[in-house]
Formats: sequence, structure tokens, C-alpha cells
Amino acid sequence: MASGKWPRQSSPPRVFVDVDVQRDFCDETGALYVKGSPNALFRRLTEHAVAHGIPIVGSVDSHAWDAWEFASNDTPAPEGGKPGFPDHCVKGTPGWLKVEGTLPPRYRFLPNVERAPIDAAVRELAARRSHAVYFEKEVYSLFANPLAEAFLRELAAALGDAPELVVYGVATDYCVRAAALGLAQRGYSTVLLTDAVAGITDAGVAAALAEMQAAGVTLTTSSALLF
Repeated sequence: MASGKWPRQSSPPRVFVDVDVQRDFCDETGALYVKGSPNALFRRLTEHAVAHGIPIVGSVDSHAWDAWEFASNDTPAPEGGKPGFPDHCVKGTPGWLKVEGTLPPRYRFLPNVERAPIDAAVRELAARRSHAVYFEKEVYSLFANPLAEAFLRELAAALGDAPELVVYGVATDYCVRAAALGLAQRGYSTVLLTDAVAGITDAGVAAALAEMQAAGVTLTTSSALLF
């Protein structure tokens, strides 16, 4: 924008929740490609958020080379039930990166650690000095990162009104489901963009959508938001 100032949203504020839009999940050559990933729409949502001053809070799968869920090693699962996934989203590899065009100009990644300073990142995102904050995680839920709970609570307070959280990404029946249910269960007004997600199985997607709707998540499409 010519003035260098970002537009302010009307009340209530809106926050986009970008779930695992990474190459290993969204590109056809990715290690765990989710068929039908709507990458063009993911890019459009990122562009819309930047243009309209909508904060993005996202998650990224972030593994070490010997992650317990990989079939390629014998690292034991913390609670049994090793899923045996192919190696994916190993931090620093091409597959870990976000899909081209979905990383805004100003962003931060918050590590998957018990404690870290978050106040400055909250303030700059609320003031639109940055565009996005992404939480690294190892399992499905955004809230698997211990920093996410307090960050979202503080962000809502800093925005001055209860925000509407708009969820999109992959996969509908796994990490998207976990993020949307986690938000709804914590009392956030949560919206899922049904055309901006993709899932693993038709049955899994249908069950996840029904579960999310029953938990109070509003189902809509991107056409209701993009203008």
C-alpha cells in the first residue's frame, strides 16, 4: 500500500488459521501428498490476508530425521501405536517448506518447546507489523505446541474483541480436524472453509465435517470471505 499502513478490520476481528500447508502434504511429489490440495486457493487466502490486514496463525509439521512416527527407524512411539509414515516434513528439507506463495512477507516460526517469550510476537501480529506466526508441531493438533494456547489467548485480548478464527489447510480428517476442534473446544468462534481443505478419505472427511459442525464449527466456503 502506498501509505505503508495496513487496513484495519471491522469488529469482530478475523484471524486466518493455516494448517500444515507444506510441500510434503500439498505438492504432488510430496512424501504424504493429500490428493486435491487446493494450492491456488491457499495462495489466494494468503494474498487476501496480507491485503486486508488479517493476521495468520498457522501450524507446520516439523520433524527431526528420526521422528518416532517414521517407518524408516525404530524410534519407539511415546504411547505405542507407531503409525509408520514415510519420512516427511523433516525440518530444513524441501518438503518441510510451505507451498510457494503461502508464506507472507513478514512471519515468525515458534518452536515446539515448553517455554519461550511470545509477548513481542503477539503484539506485532495484533498491530499488523507482521503477517503471520506459525507453530511447529510433531502431532496433529496445533495445540500440541505448548506455546499455542497462551499465544492465541493473548492475541485475542490484544485484538480487543473476540476474533473469528477461519481454518483451512490439510488434511481435513487429521490436522485440520484437530485444529478446528481444539479452537471450538476452547470457546473460539471457529469457521471452516470447506473448499480450502482436502482430506485423505471420503469417509474420513465426512465424519470429520460432521464432528466439527456438532462441536459448533461453522462450515462455509471461501467465496463468503474473498472479495
